[in-house]
Amino acid sequence: MSDQQDSLLSQKSSDSGLHIQLHPLTLLTISDHITRHAARSQQGPIIGALLGQQNGREITVEYAFECIVVESPSGEAQLPNDWFVERVKQFKDVHKAPTLDLIGWWSTAPPSGPTASHLPIHRQILQNHNESAVFLAFHPSQVQGASKNGGKLPLTVYESVYEGESVTESGKAMQVDGEEQSLNIRFRELPYTVETGEAEMIGIDTVARTARNAAAVETSTTGTGALLQKDTQKTEADSKDHFTS
Repeated sequence: MSDQQDSLLSQKSSDSGLHIQLHPLTLLTISDHITRHAARSQQGPIIGALLGQQNGREITVEYAFECIVVESPSGEAQLPNDWFVERVKQFKDVHKAPTLDLIGWWSTAPPSGPTASHLPIHRQILQNHNESAVFLAFHPSQVQGASKNGGKLPLTVYESVYEGESVTESGKAMQVDGEEQSLNIRFRELPYTVETGEAEMIGIDTVARTARNAAAVETSTTGTGALLQKDTQKTEADSKDHFTS
């Protein structure tokens, strides 16, 4: 089954008016997490939490931390709830001014969008922590082509909505008379910007260089010269193994 068929993207564009402001420290944390995961040949999905603020329609993504992932009895990826609550509290206790909140989570995903296996953790966060949590998807397969795409970062930020089985591009659900419409989570892309002050630009440049140059980093034990260029394919494969239906 193709990524496009598996995708849970809505046919309707976002009309919420939300805008995401990404802080480079978050991007550096995500880049470091993915790089270490690939370098250590770790198995399993790569998942992290996002902390920031929401002021009206503006959501700032200021910090990220990597998450422990466990397998539920049904075989789905889940966050250990007590650990997760305590970890969020620790971040909020350290960063009290301004006050931070859990605003979403991040993971790897194909460029076609989130798939069914992203849903268990997304539902867990919606139900237990933030009913309007956003999802930041990092696309490993786009890392090597980032410089060809005008420096566009290989990521997409989504909001989630509940839609009927069939929703047209105008947002109207097609419902057969007498049939009850079931609602499912669908994802809509949100616009984002990155802080562009001098210090922030250094951070962005570091993310770009990390992505481009990781392939040239050699391990002292194997001399394989494979960090992200070679392991990008492995990371993407891991992502598909754990995050495809």
